[in-house]
Formats: sequence, C-alpha cells, structure tokens
Amino acid sequence: MAESQDIRSSVERIVAEVFADFFAGLRAQVVEKVVAEVGTMAPAAKAEKSEKSMPRAASADDPTVVLNAAAGNVQNATSQADILSALLDGAAQFAGRAALFVMRGSSAVGWKAEGFEGNIKDISCDTTQGLAARAIQDRMPVSAAAAEFSSELVRSLGNPSDGNALVLPLVAREKVSALLYADRGSDPNGKLDSSALELLVRLTALWLEAVAARRSGAPAPSTEHVAEAVITPPERVHEPAAHFAPVPEPPIAPPERVSESVGTLTATAPTAAAAAATATGPSVTIAPGDEEVHKKAKRFAKLLVDEIRLYNQAKVTEGRQKRDLYDRLKEDIEKSRATYDKRYGSTPAAAADYFNQELIRILADNDAALLGSSFSRV
Repeated sequence: MAESQDIRSSVERIVAEVFADFFAGLRAQVVEKVVAEVGTMAPAAKAEKSEKSMPRAASADDPTVVLNAAAGNVQNATSQADILSALLDGAAQFAGRAALFVMRGSSAVGWKAEGFEGNIKDISCDTTQGLAARAIQDRMPVSAAAAEFSSELVRSLGNPSDGNALVLPLVAREKVSALLYADRGSDPNGKLDSSALELLVRLTALWLEAVAARRSGAPAPSTEHVAEAVITPPERVHEPAAHFAPVPEPPIAPPERVSESVGTLTATAPTAAAAAATATGPSVTIAPGDEEVHKKAKRFAKLLVDEIRLYNQAKVTEGRQKRDLYDRLKEDIEKSRATYDKRYGSTPAAAADYFNQELIRILADNDAALLGSSFSRV
C-alpha cells in the first residue's frame, strides 16, 4: 500500500513538471504571437490615421476638377472667339442649356449655344426690360421665368423644365458686353450650378480685358477700348484695328468659323459628323438624333485632356521633345479615360474615339507619334 502511494506521488510530480514545462512554452508562444500581431497592426493604424488626415486628390469627374479645367480652357484661349467659345463650353458642364447673347444696341443677339435643339442665332431679347434689363442694371446674375428673358426663346426653343432661367452679365471695365443665359433644360433633374457659372463669367471678363490690354500694348486700356474689344463681333477680332495690334492665332483652329450678316451674328460650326471624321480618329456615321450626345462627349473629352495638360505642363513639354508623352502621363491619361468611358462608353458616341482624338490634338499637337510607341488607340 505504501509502495502504491509512492508511485502515485512520483507520477503526480512528473506530470506536474511536464505540464509546467508545456504551459510555460505555450504561454511564451502566445505572448510572441500577440506581440507580433500588435507590431503589424500599429504601423497600419498609424498609416490609416495619416491617410485620413491628408486631403485626397479629386477625381477627374469631381465638379471642382471640371470647373478648374473649364477655367483653364478660357485662359488658354487667345482670341475673342475662342475665349467666348471656351466660356460656353465650360458653362455647358454646369447647366442643361447655355447660350451666349452679344449686345447690339438695345438688344442682345444670340451668338452660340449648347444644349438647345434649334438655332439660337434667330433669337434676340430686349435689354431694356425683363431679366436682361435687371442683369445689366445690377451687374449681377438674376433668375426668374425664362419668358421674362425672351418669350421668343421659350416659344421657339422650348421652356426649361422648371420654367426658370439664370442670366449672367459679362462685365468688362464697367460695361456689359454679353449675357450668358442658362437653364436646366428639359430634364427635371437637370443641372444649374449658379456659383460655377458666375465664376466662369467673371474669369472670362477678366481674361478678355487682359487680352485686350496685350493687343493694345498698354498696361491698362481705357474703358472705351476694352468695351470695343469685347463687343466687337468675334469675326472681326483678326482684323487690324486702330486700338489693337494683330497677334498670331493659336496653331489649333478655333472650333467655329464666324461670319457676319446684316446686323446679326451668324455662326457656321462644323457638324458633329465632320468632327468625328478627323485625321486622328475613325470615320463615324452619326445617326439622326445622336448629334447632341456626340457634341457632349467631344466636349467632355476636351475638358479631361485639357485638365491633364494644365496639371502636367512640364511633362507635356518634355514628352513632346522625347516623343514619349503616353509613358510620362500614363496614370493621368488612363484615369481620365476611365472617367470618359464611364460616362460615354455605352453611348452612341463611344465609336467616335473622342478621348484619343483629344489626346492627339491637345497633348501631341496633332502628331500621334509624340505619344510614343506605348500609346494605343484601342
């Protein structure tokens, strides 16, 4: 009996020692494992905190990016026709419909428009009454029923979905030289960003003054000279005048050819079909009714590529010299391409290849070889 008790005591002692060693080792393993996990989590948490504290870059379809690109287009223009066209292109990104009316005596005459189904050049409004008179008198944007601006516009081109319109005066050197009309269009959920439109109009007025001063060679042209520069119909910009020295036109042809008929402005713009069939893109037949989506797609592609150029001027210059633009700007190009495809990749405009056309035209100065061997139009 005593022998059994001794055996039992020995077994208990050995088992206790084995378990003590085992649990000690297990405890050490657990501690090491926890320490390792905490060590990997800490940098990640720190990085996450740091990332949250840093401002994120805006995506290409962010309204502020579009606005910045539109402003850049205005300042890249060097003639009155191009400046006003850039204003209208930018305004179309923030309104369902937009039109520019040029002052002619006591009337404002339609010059060019985006989003309208009809000829804006046939429309005029009386600047001595209604919305036009308020905008000119207050020198501020005004909003009310579209019919108060022009009943002729509403009757001929349709009333906006909510019946209201925004009119913004283009004021250069204390003189209203043009009116920008904007509304939501026929879509009840159409866009109408008054703040963005006002900023574009103000910037355009300042840039027109700057261009007028540059042409005259004077640091501060007189009010009369600036007013003449802005009011002069765009087709007369290139004619030598007493106040302005002619300046070279940009290498890229302006988006329209403007001609003057008796007392009114008329514009002859290339059709969307002609624009699609350029040397840099495929020939595309545009079905009736698809013209507007093609115009919008081409305009959006231009804004995206202009934004790339605006933020990467040094790379663009170097890329043209080294003939490797695509390699230098691949990340920006593909992000913008994805944004373009998201909006127009499933529309009838997809086959027109407008994004690549604008890459070649704007970044590569109409020479696709400057994009390099890595560039593919597919």
